[in-house]
Amino acid sequence: MPAVRLTDVAQDAGVSLATASRVLNGSARVPGKAVAERVEASARRLGYVPNAQAQALARSRSGLIGLVVHDISDPYFATLARAMQQQLFDSNSQVLLTQTNRDLDTEVRAIRSLVSQQVDALVLVGSHRYGDESDTAIRTLLEGFVRNGGKVVGLGQSLGVGRTIVPDNAAAAHELATSLIVEGHRRFAVVEGIAGIPSAGDRTGGFVAALTEAGIEPELNLQADLTRTGGHRLAEGIAAHLTAAEQDDAPLCVFAPADVMALGALGELRRRGLDVPGQVAVAGFGGVPGAADSHPTLTTIALPLDDMARRAIQWVLEDASPREAAPGDEAAGDEAAGDAAGRTAAVDAATGDRAQTAEVHVRGEVRLRESTALTAAS
Repeated sequence: MPAVRLTDVAQDAGVSLATASRVLNGSARVPGKAVAERVEASARRLGYVPNAQAQALARSRSGLIGLVVHDISDPYFATLARAMQQQLFDSNSQVLLTQTNRDLDTEVRAIRSLVSQQVDALVLVGSHRYGDESDTAIRTLLEGFVRNGGKVVGLGQSLGVGRTIVPDNAAAAHELATSLIVEGHRRFAVVEGIAGIPSAGDRTGGFVAALTEAGIEPELNLQADLTRTGGHRLAEGIAAHLTAAEQDDAPLCVFAPADVMALGALGELRRRGLDVPGQVAVAGFGGVPGAADSHPTLTTIALPLDDMARRAIQWVLEDASPREAAPGDEAAGDEAAGDAAGRTAAVDAATGDRAQTAEVHVRGEVRLRESTALTAAS
């Protein structure tokens, strides 16, 4: 059975092709309410769905936003992805989501694939550093995308291209450590040596700097991946250390530089029969919703994730309003959708500001919760 075309809807509704196009393709110049309702009723009855490629041709934008994250199972990335999707609901835009598992080749393929889908913007969430040459390769790819009219937004670290929202990781972790010291904690374990993730190093560095200023040395330095499984291994190392160490009534407070790791460690510690926070206190970083629902609730740095997502999408949608198509343009595009691959978006003096780099820094809030509470016995 042949696909229903816009001309079929126009004929069924008794209107011109241009009128049917304006009603169904989101034009600002719509006819009267009765005519619009008649066209919409015909479209529903015939099962007509507007051709997205045709609309892209007519409007000079696809309405697609490429979202690249490291790991969608990590609640930090999932929370940001959900918040950005919600921000896009009313803009007639759709998200194309891909994850990279922090792998260079995967990230390059993902970006190229999204660009080939003619996305209007790329949003890259999470910090990474693969090495000078690798970073240059990604930056070159993004620069080419921007030159062809695309937008690039980063959340986590500066990409050298487009705009970036950067959490003040070191300063926030410093504040968290200071708050824990003020609460009375004196024994600390930290995670270090997480290769290729600058944010983790910044957080641990800021935390340790505050300890040093207070004359405290970490009792234990551990290495683990910035994942839930990494949190399990972190808990294993802590359990082994406590078994071998001299008994101490004060709890060992462990700082995991990501909530997903902290929650994994918290769960594994409890499975091993260790009292949290009586024997081991746990603090994370990120402020994912699950941190407030864990048992015990997780002390963390709560980043303004919803605000970060909102700012990112505002940047993506700036000056994104499609041009007003001339009568029949959408219809012509509907007939020529197969030629959509030829769409280009030039960058001239009027749009050259897209290539400028801008950073906005955000600061998280210390949330002291049950997972680091000192008992009366401590």
